[in-house]
Amino acid sequence: MIFDAGALMFGPNEEGSGYGLFCTRSSIVAEVVVMQVAGWHVEVEFDEDETHTRAAALLRLRDDTELRGKGHATRNPADPEEHRIGEELAGGRALMDIAQQLTAKGNAEAKTLR
Repeated sequence: MIFDAGALMFGPNEEGSGYGLFCTRSSIVAEVVVMQVAGWHVEVEFDEDETHTRAAALLRLRDDTELRGKGHATRNPADPEEHRIGEELAGGRALMDIAQQLTAKGNAEAKTLR
């Protein structure tokens, strides 16, 4: 038992699939479902000169798949040199490239489940 507040107790449910809030004189009051946490690792690198910014992005998925995306931005010569803006544009485009690949991968895998 993790928590005991008089007539209410918090602990594992009878099936062992989660935790619940129980009343000692009644049945389950509420049940908490334990969820698995997932994470992805993303890397974005930039290569810049006076007018061009190139971005290369890498996404590593839990199934060890690596998706790579590329993006490019060109600064108008009349605009001031602000590398941050070129990085945001090129980086966003590289991530959109990965987003399209990831969507296609998910759609293909979903079709195999039908």
